[in-house]
Amino acid sequence: MSEAVVAIAGLSAAQRADVDFLEREFIPALGLNDESLREQPSELSASFGKGLPLWQYPSQLAPYLAWLSRNASGISSFTEIGCRWGGMFIPVSEWLRNSGAELRTIVALDPIDPTPFITTYCDLLRERAEIEPVYLQAYSNAPDVSAYVDRVKPDFVYIDGDHSLRGAMLDHLMVRSHARIIVHHDIRSQACPDTTLLWTALKQFEAPSFDTFEFTSQYPSVNGSFLGIGAMKRRSMQT
Repeated sequence: MSEAVVAIAGLSAAQRADVDFLEREFIPALGLNDESLREQPSELSASFGKGLPLWQYPSQLAPYLAWLSRNASGISSFTEIGCRWGGMFIPVSEWLRNSGAELRTIVALDPIDPTPFITTYCDLLRERAEIEPVYLQAYSNAPDVSAYVDRVKPDFVYIDGDHSLRGAMLDHLMVRSHARIIVHHDIRSQACPDTTLLWTALKQFEAPSFDTFEFTSQYPSVNGSFLGIGAMKRRSMQT
């Protein structure tokens, strides 16, 4: 975990914007998930089960991170709904911090106990005393969670929790009134038809207020379509 934090901090602005470098070199070096390998491109096998357990395709994550580096300004609070291991929560938090965001609070939400990745990272942030890390061990539909969200009003939210249509929609509605950027995961995945359908609907329903950006590149070596990142940015913000 600490190696990833140091590596992200060491990137130049040009490197954070270099999609090819991020996809082919930097992200695989951070480490990739080793679950559901039938959904994973075999050419990335050297990175499976190492470092951070990133359950992402580098071909999707790279352009998303480059986009995020251009849109980090003004973000003061970040919440991830469904953080699991922390493989996405940690690098995105650090990416924001190193891309001009003035982070004050980051919130990881999941019903499981905080993993060693999350615990170590939160301890590191407390030592720095720059950002308040919060771990909410709960389901997103718990009353305490909605009360907390209403109080903190995170302006950037990543939704990767309940993958049912109803659950993902409720997560969206919970943060929609105040979030300036809302990102959904699994927007083009045959393994997650509900979240894929929800994203299709949200693009139409939210069109009056949000611009949408999709990061859904697939690997020919994989039989099927999986994962996918969809970002919504409130239109009053600069794109």
